[in-house]
Amino acid sequence: MKTKINRRSVLKGILGGATVGVGLPLLNVFLNENGNAYADGSVIPTRFGTYFWGLGLTDTPTGGTRWVPQTVGADYEITPELEAIAAFKQKVSVFSGFRAIPDTRPNLVHWSGHASILSGVAPAASGSFDGATLDTRVADAIGGATRFKVLDIDASISRRPISYSTRTGTTFASPDQTPLALYQRLFGEGFQDPNSEHWAPDPAIMLRQSVLSAVTEQRQALMRSVGHEDQIKLEQYFTSLREMENQLAVQLQRPEPREACVIPDMPPELARAGSVDVVNNNTRVMARLLAMGLACDQSRVFNFVHTGGTSETYVPGQSKIYHQITHDEPTDSQLGYQPETSKLAGLVMEGFGAFLEELDAIREGNGTLLDNCLVFALSDTGYAKIHSLENIPMMLAGGASGRHKAGHHVHAPGESVTRVSLTAMQLAGAPVGEFGSGSMRTARPITDVMAS
Repeated sequence: MKTKINRRSVLKGILGGATVGVGLPLLNVFLNENGNAYADGSVIPTRFGTYFWGLGLTDTPTGGTRWVPQTVGADYEITPELEAIAAFKQKVSVFSGFRAIPDTRPNLVHWSGHASILSGVAPAASGSFDGATLDTRVADAIGGATRFKVLDIDASISRRPISYSTRTGTTFASPDQTPLALYQRLFGEGFQDPNSEHWAPDPAIMLRQSVLSAVTEQRQALMRSVGHEDQIKLEQYFTSLREMENQLAVQLQRPEPREACVIPDMPPELARAGSVDVVNNNTRVMARLLAMGLACDQSRVFNFVHTGGTSETYVPGQSKIYHQITHDEPTDSQLGYQPETSKLAGLVMEGFGAFLEELDAIREGNGTLLDNCLVFALSDTGYAKIHSLENIPMMLAGGASGRHKAGHHVHAPGESVTRVSLTAMQLAGAPVGEFGSGSMRTARPITDVMAS
């Protein structure tokens, strides 16, 4: 006999003599037919994150490159658009020449490039990916022991939230968009100081964990009573519940002391303007909060958006946004590139330099937080004027706890971007042997940047 349910149904259980309930997601059945180590011996964890900026860097068909170093291998030279990361040259590997390969699918402008890098699959339509993003695989491997499995941050000050992290391909994470929102998430309600002498389990967390556990038997009965598509939806929903239970369990354990953890002051509300100087300042402030959140072991995986694929940032006093300039500005016949576009690219990279500076400023063990991180920085296109999928700029920054042999320039014309993606996941500690599909399927990480 099937369990009778409707859209107002809840899973009910008994907790302490009282009835508790958990609501259900929207199912087809509800619709009509059309519907290193510390002193105490604990290991310093490796952290992983993605850092995205829109519109690539400057490398034109006429040979006007502004970012690709001439030297391949160690000790590459700093090019004009990499000047902002010069201080971190020995901690950053640069990847050039790699391309997204859509096979029979179209080049979806400002979408196919980063979708291919992050999911391994050329997307069929703009606005969705055809697979889960790599951060979710890394989070499953290294993110389960922290309060937040993944942190999603959008510093772009755009008209709408920007996130490129997804498990389903259609539903993307909801990012924190202001320093205050990120501060409240990390250090507001629910934060437990790992260095405090006074600690006790939070009764509210104990109650929430028990509520979820109380409905286990009804979960199983419900799964048997619905059709296949609803079973898939319920499985995704219950997976989220199980992850929530695991996160609550983490919060009921006394956190290990973290020497680098210092609770920051609450940030003020910053200006909400899309000019590149304001976006870069927003990036720095949010990076500082993220860095301390990582140092306090609130999360080990993050996604950070500086500007979206169709970047709305601009130079103060200009009437055109960056995206429009990349298309409207002619290529200078003598220089071989677009000078205003290149200027903006350099300013955007200052945001990445500020981001790395904040991670590197925190001492951790014998090095810095950045030494125990791997940051996979990427963009959406190789040459924004024509939406090229060739030579999409990518970088790996940080030491990955000694696993990343940093400071190299790898030049591989025509190779799939997924080789860099696979390398990043393996360096972060995810047990992934291959990545991608079609012509982008690969089992070949880039061993030049992997410590033996």
